[in-house]
Amino acid sequence: MTPGPQRPRPRPAVRDAATGQVGWVLTAALTAVMGLSLWSSFGNGSAASSPVDGDTETSSADGTDAVDDGLVNDVDESFVISVSGDILIHRRVAEAAADGAGGYDFVPLFEPVRSLIETRDFAICHLEVPLSGTNADLAFGESADGGAFRSPNQLADALRTVGFDTCSVASNHAYDSGESSVLNTVEQLNRVGLPHVGISATDDTASRLWQFRVKNHTIGHLSYTYGLNGRDPGTVPTTRVAQIDEATILADATRHRAAGSEFVIVSLHWGDEFVTGLNTQQATLGQTLIESPDIDLIVGHHAHVPQPVLAFGGEYVAYGLGNLLSNQSSSAPECPNLCPLESQDGVLLDFVVDRNDAGQLTVVDAVANPTWVDVGGTWKVIATDAPPLVGAELDTQLLAESGARTRATLAIPAPS
Repeated sequence: MTPGPQRPRPRPAVRDAATGQVGWVLTAALTAVMGLSLWSSFGNGSAASSPVDGDTETSSADGTDAVDDGLVNDVDESFVISVSGDILIHRRVAEAAADGAGGYDFVPLFEPVRSLIETRDFAICHLEVPLSGTNADLAFGESADGGAFRSPNQLADALRTVGFDTCSVASNHAYDSGESSVLNTVEQLNRVGLPHVGISATDDTASRLWQFRVKNHTIGHLSYTYGLNGRDPGTVPTTRVAQIDEATILADATRHRAAGSEFVIVSLHWGDEFVTGLNTQQATLGQTLIESPDIDLIVGHHAHVPQPVLAFGGEYVAYGLGNLLSNQSSSAPECPNLCPLESQDGVLLDFVVDRNDAGQLTVVDAVANPTWVDVGGTWKVIATDAPPLVGAELDTQLLAESGARTRATLAIPAPS
């Protein structure tokens, strides 16, 4: 099956299922002043809603008004979800993005795979690093800064520009600098109008369940992490960083379903670093969660190498998607002994979703688009199946081997 439309598409509409409040200060302020309950467009065509309690007014992704009457849509349209590997901004990645004027432009690093992101109906990134508020305190996960990350805030602009519709942000680095990591990251993602799940700036927003209107369908997204970079999990409020807890995840998914989410995606930051096999938590929790009637797809991160995709009852768990962007490589001077060759491998994984005969949204196909980071060269993210013809001196055999490794590890089962 073709993995998606080959053209840029309108942004999915987004709303807070729990309270009906928009997640961005600008739009919230406008609706408060005007006394309106509507879908407001801004940024790159994204839309947010602020319906009053009980109001079912929504908007389709193309900006036309639509009313959700709770019935199955007369016209069922399949759609494509794209999920990415980890995004880690090490020092050399930031240097590659430096614009020469004291700022950063990460868009060129994503440009070779941009079409694989912006042409999908719903594109999800995994942002593993906090963002700096001012860029005066950058940190790149080095021993000198205690292994903490504070990445240039222009990364938010790039993620929005290349077509991501939302990001999972719960990770072991989400609280690296304490609460300021969460506050700055939320501020910068809000600034560019990029929805995000897994971290919250306030206790009130922690209970929000964000929904996305993709074509005629309502999609829910959740994000959680196994740990917090050596911190005792009990010392980090779950109202700031969502942490893996089976009962909590199941309860949140149930709330999503009750709020009208027809398809619920759970992003999990888990696994052992640089290990393609599953650890005990992944092997046990993954199957337990996907067998819930309220969870339809699980995607994982943190291992920094691709991990298998398994199917349980026809529903997929993608345990690990490798790295989308990082400086991890067996050839990197900073990581010669720890980082395996596979840490340059990643994937933009497409899931094609459609209604089954029972009227339920389900994954009907999964398509891997392997990626490789040009560590030591341009630090661009390269699609191994379609490397650039000009502008980079790339070893096509190396790229072919990377793509073959990724596909072999993922071993995507056929849809049932």
